[in-house]
Amino acid sequence: MTEEALKSAAEGARREALALLEKGEFSPALAAYDRALEAANATNDPAFADWMFVCRAAAAAELGPADKELVELKCVLLRTRDPGTSFRAAYTAARIYEIRRNYARAASYNARARSLVAQLADPLLTGAAENQAGSILAADSRFAEAAASYRRCLDLATSTQGLTPAPFSPAWRAICQDNLGYSLIALDQVPEGLALVHESFETLEALGARAYSIVPLGDLCFGYLKSDRYAEARYFGEAALERLAEPQAAGETASSEKNILYLLGETCHLAGDDGAARAHFDRLASLYPEFRNLRAYLEVFDFRNVINLRS
Repeated sequence: MTEEALKSAAEGARREALALLEKGEFSPALAAYDRALEAANATNDPAFADWMFVCRAAAAAELGPADKELVELKCVLLRTRDPGTSFRAAYTAARIYEIRRNYARAASYNARARSLVAQLADPLLTGAAENQAGSILAADSRFAEAAASYRRCLDLATSTQGLTPAPFSPAWRAICQDNLGYSLIALDQVPEGLALVHESFETLEALGARAYSIVPLGDLCFGYLKSDRYAEARYFGEAALERLAEPQAAGETASSEKNILYLLGETCHLAGDDGAARAHFDRLASLYPEFRNLRAYLEVFDFRNVINLRS
């Protein structure tokens, strides 16, 4: 196969992977990226192979643990002179550290990505860096700063909607919108936050992006729980728990299940359904075998105002 044909095959597989990522289908996306990287490695263009590697690493990061990818991303950062490749390497390294809850490292690599994005004049990459910065701030419970980052990202998405093609996909914009909504709920601006999360969830549902809808479902449960609207909180929490059991939820972390189980347990407890509350709290306690009598502790203390679903 000629060099041109190899690059064409690699780009075709990359576009296929991107379409799968839009729906949160991480495993099929990674398989498509594997084909793209195989073709790229067969070329005589190391820079092109590095570019395809950093694209693939974004899908690998969501499936974890991505140890080898993280090492290679750091190597790419040292050797590449292409700002686009460097940006994606730094951005994905930050994402891997964010998933690992090493937020200091995540913030460091995000800062590197944001320093590079100025050279690219790409609104999508600028927005991605802002959204990621917001997520790292939210994990540290710095919700006002996180909300400001998310708003900057959404402002970029709104200002570029008229471009063809639009830089920000509907799914990408909905995810950022949910992030902003959650931050506002955490800041006790619950009605505004819930409205944003509802809109985000409806968009993701319409797109068939079920894996991405798990987080908004949990955020809706949280928002309604904070509003003492237990029936709605239970409805959305149970829907989130059901989706966590679906195959496409493989990219979600164990913390998502723990958060939902706590929210459902607290919802049922406050609503007076002690049997359901015990069932959820017992299931949660089974995930923390080192903490004895956890259910009894949870039944006594209300953590609604201190829990952080993003940490």
